[in-house]
Amino acid sequence: MAEIEFLLPTVQYGNVKVRATPEELGIDGVQDAGALGVAAAAYLNLFQQGFKVGGQLDLEYAPGSPEAAAERLATNQKPRTVDEANEMARQVIENELGPTTPLSEGEDEDPEDVDGDPDAPWSTTTVDAKPKPWETGKAAPTNAVKVAEIDW
Repeated sequence: MAEIEFLLPTVQYGNVKVRATPEELGIDGVQDAGALGVAAAAYLNLFQQGFKVGGQLDLEYAPGSPEAAAERLATNQKPRTVDEANEMARQVIENELGPTTPLSEGEDEDPEDVDGDPDAPWSTTTVDAKPKPWETGKAAPTNAVKVAEIDW
C-alpha cells in the first residue's frame, strides 16, 4: 500500500506533515506523477486558504485552572489547553507519587549521599580497555614489513 507524505508550510520554521494514501487524496495511484502533483497542489492551496481564515479568527487565550483540570481528569476528558494538560499531568504524578517539591538550588537529591552519586560512570576509576602503547611509555612495535621487490 503506497503512502504519500508531504509538508505544508505554515509560518517560519513551522510545517504540517500530511500522510495519506492515494485514494484519500482522490487519485488512482502514484504511477501518474501529474495527478499526484495536481492533488498535492490543490491540497496545499486549500490548506493555505484555511490557514489564512484561521489566522483571522478572534480567539481568546484562557489559561486552564487547576480546578477545571481536576474536573476534566476525574471525568476522563481530554485537556482543552496546554496549561490544563500540564496541570492534569502534575495531578496524575502527585496522585501516583505523592506531593513533590522541586529541589532548591544547591540541594542534593539524596541527603545521605554526601560525595555525589557513586554509580555515576564518570566517578569510577575502573578502566575497561587495555592501555595503548603511547599511554604506557613503551616503545611501539618494530616489526619489519617485507615487501616483494618488483623488477621493472
